[in-house]
Formats: sequence, C-alpha cells, structure tokens
Amino acid sequence: MPNRTFETYVFSLFNEDLKPSNLERNFGLFRPDLSPVYDVGILRNGQSIAPTPASPTAPSLPNSDNKWCVPKQDASDEALQANIDFVCDSGVDCTPIQNNGPCFKPDTVRSHASFAMNAYYQANGRNDYDCDFTNTGVITMVDPSYKECKFLD
Repeated sequence: MPNRTFETYVFSLFNEDLKPSNLERNFGLFRPDLSPVYDVGILRNGQSIAPTPASPTAPSLPNSDNKWCVPKQDASDEALQANIDFVCDSGVDCTPIQNNGPCFKPDTVRSHASFAMNAYYQANGRNDYDCDFTNTGVITMVDPSYKECKFLD
C-alpha cells in the first residue's frame, strides 16, 4: 500500500525452527541465519527479494497423520466439564458419550471429555490450537480408543 500507513502486528522476527510442530515454525520474518523469509519492505538496502518457499521439513512426530486430542493429566474435572459443554453445544456429535452410547463407560468426566475434545479437534481441521481448550488439552500419538469406543482420527 504505497503512501498509506496501517498498524500491523509482527508475530515473530525469527522463524522458530525448534518448535515441536510446524504450526508456528515459519511465522518469522527472518531465518536463523538472518536472511529474510519474506520481502516486507523493511530492509535498508532497498533491494527486493523474491519470496522463497520454506524448505520442506520432516515431521517432528513419528506419524503426524494419526493424532488425537485428550485432556492434560492436571486438568480439573470442572474445566473438563466446561470443555464437554462447549463441544456438545457447538454441534459436535456427543451421542457416543451419552447413556447407552459406546463411549459412555467409564462414566467419568475425564473419559467423556477425552472423546468430546477429540471429536471437536478432528471436526475442526486437526489444528494444534483446536486442542488447546484453555490449556487443558494435549495432542497425543497414542490412540485413546478402547473396546467399542472408537475415537476419530
């Protein structure tokens, strides 16, 4: 936008190449070697550079295709119940954790929250941030399914 000013938020100056997932890895303006990732017009020499695509990186997790969202160990029952209420009110199918559903037993808040949180995570694109749940969710590579209760993946 020539000759116009606007406010912007810079998330990060440098790429975070040590992040455990690709979610925030390439949000920085500069690579660790100080070379620019994007031409945003802030370099003093005035030379533009062509944006270069990020080099592909191997997944940091063994098989990133199979991921599930489950509650953190230290999450309280109150927080987990709030997660269940949020997920089931958002239109996700919670019938498997209702009475006589395949995931009703064990009848605990933690067990029901595991199913509900994962159903929400899977239904919303499997983004890491869809498993945050006010810092009560964590992504796992271990399938939490049991007996007749099959978690989506």
